[in-house]
Amino acid sequence: MQTGRKSGPPPSVTRQMTGLLGVIGFALALYFLSNAGFDRVHATVIVMAATALPMLLHEVVFLKAHRQEAAGLQGFTLRGTGPANWERICIKLFGMWGTIAGLAFAYWLFPEYAREFYEPFWAFCHDYALAFVFITTFYFWLIDRWQKEPEDEYYAAGRLFMGQRDKVSGEDIRRHFLNWIIKGFFIPLMFIYLSNSVQFLIREPVGSAFDSFPMFVRYISRFTLGLDLAIAAVGYFLTIRLANAHIRSPNNLFWGWTVTLCVYAPFYGLIGKRYLDHKDGNGWLEMFADNTGVWFYVWGVAIIISKLGWVWANVTFGIRFSNLTNRGILTNGPFRWFRHPSYFFKNVSWWLLTVPFFSTESNEVALQNTLLMLSLNTIYLLRAKAEERHLSEDPTYVEYAMWVEKHGAMRGLRAIFPFLRYRRPDPQPDAETQKLYAPYRAV
Repeated sequence: MQTGRKSGPPPSVTRQMTGLLGVIGFALALYFLSNAGFDRVHATVIVMAATALPMLLHEVVFLKAHRQEAAGLQGFTLRGTGPANWERICIKLFGMWGTIAGLAFAYWLFPEYAREFYEPFWAFCHDYALAFVFITTFYFWLIDRWQKEPEDEYYAAGRLFMGQRDKVSGEDIRRHFLNWIIKGFFIPLMFIYLSNSVQFLIREPVGSAFDSFPMFVRYISRFTLGLDLAIAAVGYFLTIRLANAHIRSPNNLFWGWTVTLCVYAPFYGLIGKRYLDHKDGNGWLEMFADNTGVWFYVWGVAIIISKLGWVWANVTFGIRFSNLTNRGILTNGPFRWFRHPSYFFKNVSWWLLTVPFFSTESNEVALQNTLLMLSLNTIYLLRAKAEERHLSEDPTYVEYAMWVEKHGAMRGLRAIFPFLRYRRPDPQPDAETQKLYAPYRAV
């Protein structure tokens, strides 16, 4: 394995064009919806579809992602595969629907999901359940005929629900349920957050962004947030082998799950509001009270750059965005220069927007807010470390991280801040673990 290549990092699992097509689809959907009169749920579905379909078609038709070894498929032809194995397909479907039934029980059991906050997601499930049944049945029929190893995690889950525990791999079962716990937790949140952003973006006239410089900064912030959420929502839904976007492995670190989930609802309502609330009502506009001067505009431009850098990093994922998983290693776009560009730009934008070091109350409050912001930054640093521990099971990530360590934009800071360094895992992953991470051709 080469770690000192001069030409660049190892090949990325996808191209920048994939994400760019998603951005175009997202923007066109907002333009169409601005005068269409769709309700909140259907408007959100249209935005997701318009964002996802161009990216999915680019992956399958142009990048031939299904032919990459990591997809685990035999090709894109049914010739010579014989009749469908409906017994195996039904077992897989039983595994999937049994898992979804378990999630539905959890949603019913936990009071959190009875809140009005989740009503748009339940409306979505009600309106699109039949379409989901049709699409998933067709997909399982299609993919089963192409898989090199068709007795996958869904097959193992189906056998488990049939009471045939002795016929399945415990590792397959563990991966399957961890993958679906991740999806079951994040899909409702991403759909609801996206629906909120879509409502704002289709109601807010684009022309209002040019009323003033602060309004322009505000609109860019809301647009990039909506785009980020569209990419995230699409990513959690499209965990499919057809585009080589399936989950290769979930993160197994308990502390990694802890530092990830604590910054999402409902946990952030406790941690963020009661322990890490670093906002006192004074932001960058209050710091520049007269909204004039060179530094006012410089600061606003810096906010815009940080927001664009953040969303660029997430758009680079294309259809592969999701927390706590490995779905292929990104090495292009901002990932060429930062191991964690999304976290970097997101945290920078928070400093610029909330300016915790500025307070009209007292210097003590400013110090308190600054320390709380640093605590939040530390959580994201721990998230980054947890991701590195997990992704380092993949030899491609090790090669990539070592390249960035030598050539990345922050290589000079590592001598000053040793905790920013990447260290090659020791020992290396065993052969069984490395089987999960089949190499993929350069795209």
